[in-house]
Amino acid sequence: MPRGRKRSAAEGGSTVSNSNSSSATATTADGFLAPGGGTASDLKKLSRTLNLPVDTVTAIMNCGGQGVVASSSSRSSSRRSGGGDGGEVAAAVDPAMMNVWGDFMSEEMAAPAAAPAAAPAADAAAASAKKATTTVDSSSSSEKPAAATAADPSSESGPRSYILPILPRMRLSSNGKNKPNDDDVPTPGLLAQTGTLDASVPGRSSISKSNLPHELQTPTLLFPNSIFGKKTKIAFIATSPTACHSIAITTEGQAYGWGRNETGQLGLGFTSAVVPLPTLLSVAGEEDTIKFVGAGVGKYHTILVGSNGLAYASGGNLCGQLGINNKGMRGIEKFRKCVVMGQIGSGGDDDEEGEDGDGGMGGNVKIVQVTFCCAIKFTSLECHHTPTQASCGENISALLSSAGHLYTTGSSEFGQLGNGETGEYIISAGKLGYANCAKFMRRSLFVQSESDAEGGGMARAMMTGKGVDSAGKTKCINLEDSSKICLASVSCGKNHIVAVEAPSEQSQSVPRVFSWGSGDYGCLGHGIQADEFTPRLVGSFRGPIFANNHPVSTVVGSNCSLVLTKNGHVYYVGKHKTAGEATMRPTLVDALANNGHVVNSIGAGSHHVFCSTKSGVAVSWGHGSHGELGYGKDEAKSSSKPKFVMGLDSCLVTSVACGMGHTVFIVRDEDDEDAKALKKVDRVEKEDVAEFVEQIKGKKVDAADGGGEPAKKKTKGKGKK
Repeated sequence: MPRGRKRSAAEGGSTVSNSNSSSATATTADGFLAPGGGTASDLKKLSRTLNLPVDTVTAIMNCGGQGVVASSSSRSSSRRSGGGDGGEVAAAVDPAMMNVWGDFMSEEMAAPAAAPAAAPAADAAAASAKKATTTVDSSSSSEKPAAATAADPSSESGPRSYILPILPRMRLSSNGKNKPNDDDVPTPGLLAQTGTLDASVPGRSSISKSNLPHELQTPTLLFPNSIFGKKTKIAFIATSPTACHSIAITTEGQAYGWGRNETGQLGLGFTSAVVPLPTLLSVAGEEDTIKFVGAGVGKYHTILVGSNGLAYASGGNLCGQLGINNKGMRGIEKFRKCVVMGQIGSGGDDDEEGEDGDGGMGGNVKIVQVTFCCAIKFTSLECHHTPTQASCGENISALLSSAGHLYTTGSSEFGQLGNGETGEYIISAGKLGYANCAKFMRRSLFVQSESDAEGGGMARAMMTGKGVDSAGKTKCINLEDSSKICLASVSCGKNHIVAVEAPSEQSQSVPRVFSWGSGDYGCLGHGIQADEFTPRLVGSFRGPIFANNHPVSTVVGSNCSLVLTKNGHVYYVGKHKTAGEATMRPTLVDALANNGHVVNSIGAGSHHVFCSTKSGVAVSWGHGSHGELGYGKDEAKSSSKPKFVMGLDSCLVTSVACGMGHTVFIVRDEDDEDAKALKKVDRVEKEDVAEFVEQIKGKKVDAADGGGEPAKKKTKGKGKK
């Protein structure tokens, strides 16, 4: 709504005068309560958004930008003085609230609401009386706001009824084609990659200037005939910002891995500098029985999710990131079952490690929990309470169950476990240790800052000092529905994690976004560079702007985070470029949104970002010295803004994943139009890289190159208790 008339001196003050009230009543007869065509419905929406009483919002609207003078008494006392039978209503507002209103208007740029039909005077009077009787209740509730309302002003109070179960991000061919409600599941297609196949190079040396066949400078189809065959379709891909290896899973549930294998992260039973070609992966003794439906890739390790509801891990285990419940084992070279613990154990002692590293549970990993939001008790794997998604960071792993529950294991140095602490302790002079976790434990505590709970956000905290302790750290409070929150998407960066809440049956309940771990470059989206040890609500993803365009998924880079919304808009926070300023708050990537691009898949690597759209357009930006941006051999190696990837022109990329020194894609191949577009895409077969494969065979693993997974070094300013 545009600003209204300026307020006269007689109308000033901390309360709404009787004359002003009668004026409002007069306009009520015409259906309007605020300048610019604002109706009672508009004021109520703003009241919920700002978490302020309706009368306070009315006063702000009618002040004409002059501000509302606060009374000498405290805010709470001024609230208590309002209300009554036709009496004056207190409307004390501090400067921070005015800034919140200004920020809201500048971000929304909302057009004046359409004038509704004239309401009868009797109805208007009844509405006015109802507003007067509810003013005190609204004020009292804002002093102690309900968690659901504070977290999401547009939601109803009380626990949400989530749409469950949470399904894997792929479908096996045995389950038929994607169902109508599987819009978020990528359509299977052909595997492509841009960037080097020599995974021993990224992060250690620059790319070769010679035009070698294994140096893929543009998106290239990987071995479509010599390895996968014409009938094989890729349904899932995985890599991560700190990883130099990748995983691809076919529609038949077969997993292939290639790239760096210095710690046995590909689970092949041996270590090597590089596995140059996609190689079939399996679990020893169960090669023909397990089909895979998901994977997570870390710097030193890999986790595979089976259709049987079990997770399997291989690679480095220095911080317990494999989740095999064996802290003394530095790594394994074959896939082993992970130990996933629920709220109620299903055999074995949680604190006792079995000789086989399974915590006395063997392979019978069951999760027994109660999902309060749906009043369903899951008592076994057959009841669909099983791991369905995995994501890995440098030394952290996260699993998401079909019930939307979060489980983490690994390093706690930056609070990325989400258990509220780092457990920092002194090992010796100049050497610190942390209370790392060696098995997957459920994390069910979610918090929000006090300033967000009161509706003011970070601006309020900075201007008033409220919500900040004596050390300058943000005060947080638990969400009332914390233990009942279910998630739909989780993604790990180098040392931080972002998650998106599962959708609910209540259409007005906007899924919330949570983040925790390392806060470098503001990548958590809270407006400051500070670590968070517990999943904390990202307040920027609240409000009416997301009512019909809510967050649906997230992807995290090394020091940046991206959130994809229902309408295909991308919000970015943090920093992935080697130069320039960090983006401290979630910001719309307007270069895509303003040009009508509907993004269907996003990826974030160590220094680059990739987006693909439903219209057959792919863009990337950042730094890519190894060709991971896909611009071409003689093209630029970096871009500060989104730039088209011409090598994928007209191709429908259904999924993209960014790693260190490379990017992998799934390119749709469903019809003649897809086939025509794919003819323009480069491809590589086994015979094209035969010489490179022979060279790699003679390359030995050097512990200095990371094969021994060197001990971590303490980062300055991190790991606070």
